[in-house]
Amino acid sequence: MIWTPQGSRTPANRLAPRRYSRRDALRVGAAGAGLAALAAACGEGGGSGGSGEEINISQGSGISYAALTIMQANGWLEKDLPGRTINWKLVSGGAATRDGLLAGQLHVGSSGVGPYLIGWDAGIPWKIVSSLNDMPLWLVAKDPRLRGLRDFEPTDKIAAVSPGSIQSVMLQKAARQQLGDAHALDGNIVAMAHPDALQALVGGQIAAAYTSPPFQFQAVEQGSRKLVDSYELFGPHGFNMMVATQEYAEQNGDVIEAVHRNIARASDLIRNSPGEAAQILSKAEGGKVSPARYEEYLTFDGIEFTTTPHALLKLGAFMKEVGVVKKTPADWRDVVFDTVKQEDGS
Repeated sequence: MIWTPQGSRTPANRLAPRRYSRRDALRVGAAGAGLAALAAACGEGGGSGGSGEEINISQGSGISYAALTIMQANGWLEKDLPGRTINWKLVSGGAATRDGLLAGQLHVGSSGVGPYLIGWDAGIPWKIVSSLNDMPLWLVAKDPRLRGLRDFEPTDKIAAVSPGSIQSVMLQKAARQQLGDAHALDGNIVAMAHPDALQALVGGQIAAAYTSPPFQFQAVEQGSRKLVDSYELFGPHGFNMMVATQEYAEQNGDVIEAVHRNIARASDLIRNSPGEAAQILSKAEGGKVSPARYEEYLTFDGIEFTTTPHALLKLGAFMKEVGVVKKTPADWRDVVFDTVKQEDGS
């Protein structure tokens, strides 16, 4: 899903920042979607361990979800799970997926690494079915006065999906490096879905956006500049993944296996035949983005479509250091289902 559309200060001169906590991130809830709206869209039945004929799956906006879009366009899950009805639900961020899973309105859903680890730390009984990709994430700004994090004033708003999103974690890492305080810009964050953030950035309503492909690319194409690159902070890392509750997985092992198997199939298609994948994605979007542009996005340096979770422990360790979580997994295999346990994760 793609949207088509003064002097610097040191930390000592800044107003005292609002530090967001694990509680703040959990409190955000279904950012941009609303749990009530999600429940209405998904219907009333289910329960997290339900074995009904309907399977509700969440996905977000951007090429991070390309494998899911290809699966949906080709009807692969319907073919692998005859007799089931697959419902795809667009949500904004892992907090919405978390709330939907806990309410039984979703059965499998997408989440970034940050929201997943915050939920796991809080005791939510979910695990990772499959990664979707590794992707570099950029902080982008259009205002010419903003050349680095020291240039941000307390009133300069920075869009991220929510507190605790992986983008917020990346901003904290950059703030610690550049400003000496991981929480220096916490008070600047405003929760905003990526397509809305791009529109607000281009329109001058916000100072910057910590977003994702392709929105960060589109922002640069429309005059913004990159201020932070997450790969320069952590090296290559996972971005989004698919998760489910342990209860649902125990009762619906065929669904979990089918989701992983078809993500792997779609990822292979993207890697080996990006032109074909781009044609499918462009058609799914009604031609709003050309196949050529889609192929350019899919093959951007550093983007890898993979089912293997990467850098979970590294990202979790930083989140613990800055107080976003209290604990992290001892081993990445502790938080995944058997679908990916034998893969070369980290």
